[in-house]
Amino acid sequence: MTDDRPFDAAQGRRPTTDSAGKEIRRQGEQVTPSLPASVSPGLSVSQVDDTPLVSLIVVTYNSAPLLPDFFAALATTNYAPYEVLVVDNASQDGTPQVITADYPTARLIANRENLGFGRACNQGAHVARGELLVFLNPDVFVTPGWLAILVRRVAAHPDAAIICPTTLYPNQPAPIATAAVEESAAVPGCAMLMPRAIWQELGGFDEQIFLYWEDTELCWRAWLLGRRVLADLEALVYHKRGGSGGGGQRWDAEQIKNGLYTHLKLMRWRRTIPFAALLAGKTLTKLVLRRQPGLLAAWRWNWRHLGQTLAARRKLLRARRGDPAALERRIAAHERRQRSERAARWRSA
Repeated sequence: MTDDRPFDAAQGRRPTTDSAGKEIRRQGEQVTPSLPASVSPGLSVSQVDDTPLVSLIVVTYNSAPLLPDFFAALATTNYAPYEVLVVDNASQDGTPQVITADYPTARLIANRENLGFGRACNQGAHVARGELLVFLNPDVFVTPGWLAILVRRVAAHPDAAIICPTTLYPNQPAPIATAAVEESAAVPGCAMLMPRAIWQELGGFDEQIFLYWEDTELCWRAWLLGRRVLADLEALVYHKRGGSGGGGQRWDAEQIKNGLYTHLKLMRWRRTIPFAALLAGKTLTKLVLRRQPGLLAAWRWNWRHLGQTLAARRKLLRARRGDPAALERRIAAHERRQRSERAARWRSA
């Protein structure tokens, strides 16, 4: 894989074990020893024997200021057993040291370089011990019942690849749930639950994506491979948004690169071509108004990798079990809802 980051991170090695199943530490990565899963206070071992272990995989990047509130909220979780794995992407603010000193029950993978969000999630999932995986941002603050509700929901919907709690802004009132779950074209990756077996079936996050669009690509791919994506309307978490990295003009190119790549890989041409045309217009406008020549690198990346992307497209087409037209209708409904929510927030601001 060509290393022309920020668009394409250098290929990393995945966790390996010896013949006895013991985890081997790799050069460039520090891994804390495996510790017992967390058990909520007041629950005996017999009460948790029949419940699945959940692995909470938290990707950090200069996240030290977020950790006290994150772990304080997590401690209120009334589900057990769960384990916490922190994958740190070469933070410069002491995040790994804070994890080791203040949160010793968390397992830490400390990377020497920033591998990007999706690849770090995959890295954590490979060493996780849980039957269920939750990919969680450090700027998310959970509520006590969030995890118990999600675990019940995944048992009730075994065809669901991904289930996400309702994600609210801080201090946003909790909406009144009119149903337990609803289907969604995509859900945010800040708090995303997947059964391990389905994560393996789908192949995890696409590691061509460094940051942005990785959650959307995974959700769309799940639909096309015959799985469902659900938003849980009763499980609640709060998300600060932007507190775990990214944002700003320097990431515009990443958004363009990944949006175009995702459409070329997954979408029918009748949707991809209009999207690419609109994206080209937006790119041109930003080049003129903001003078961001780096945006052209997003298009060059997709051109250089077009053969590889189209090969992935053909492979997916052969494996496809979902209806692409149905996915497009869900995407259209999802976009309408997002526009409506943005307009509501603008009016209330």
